[in-house]
Amino acid sequence: MDLSIYATASAETELGVYRQDIRLLPNDIGSLCRFVQNLLVHAYWLDRYSLHDDESDKWREMQARSVINILDLAVFKSNTNIRELRKPKDKVVSICRDFSLLLCAVLREKQVPARVRCGFATYLGSDHFEDHWVCEYWDVKLSRWVLVDAQLDEIHRRVLQFNFNELDVPKSAFLYAGEAWCLCRTGKLSADRFGIFDLSGLAFIKGNLIRDLFALATIELMAWDTGWGLLKDYITPIDSEEEFELLDDLAVFSQTSNIEKAITAVKTQPGIQLPSNWSFSDFPTIEVLYSKLN
Repeated sequence: MDLSIYATASAETELGVYRQDIRLLPNDIGSLCRFVQNLLVHAYWLDRYSLHDDESDKWREMQARSVINILDLAVFKSNTNIRELRKPKDKVVSICRDFSLLLCAVLREKQVPARVRCGFATYLGSDHFEDHWVCEYWDVKLSRWVLVDAQLDEIHRRVLQFNFNELDVPKSAFLYAGEAWCLCRTGKLSADRFGIFDLSGLAFIKGNLIRDLFALATIELMAWDTGWGLLKDYITPIDSEEEFELLDDLAVFSQTSNIEKAITAVKTQPGIQLPSNWSFSDFPTIEVLYSKLN
């Protein structure tokens, strides 16, 4: 299996001027997660860190699409090197996708094959599969992909009381979006148990499925990227049996982490591929999404 695609920086995980700082970091995964946690704070956990950011500032920081964008913000907020310890108020307001993206970028710089995955976690809520992103890297010694949740620090552990190693998340605790789709389509689980806040159902899972396929193809979309093809809106109902059948096929690529078929689907599948003239600036912002949902 050729994993070189995952050991090379993508457009969103390119480090630019920060490459030298990253090379100075230790190689163990625990230290790298602490590096990520030192730079980022989750937007939905601000109160746990006694933070109350201005709404406009929060939206702006959450909109940082690339690792370079994120690191530029981190330097601007703290006026220190990215390896220096900082207070919670100096961290970049982010979401799970960003924790995973930054860890992924660091691992790729260290020539470790890594990728972000979009799906659902079992440990963020009771009897609920919550919209979530993790990073996974190829462990040569174990000869397998290892799931890492770089968001989970000591505060998360104390609040959530999860009983596993966040540096090697068991597959029972996190489902790829394609796995969630297949489980719901076969009636093994209810789609109403998958989502975030009061948003759930197959239409929600569909969005994560498409984003997971792009992630497998090393195009790391943002969690609210919509506006094209089958994802006209954040929640876009499935309107035909043909669409159900297409999504059933695509879900298998995500479920089995089929790199080649995911890349082909992203590049050539009508309804999935981005229009030829598409720009990331065409995606709605998180602020626009919230205004529509509320």
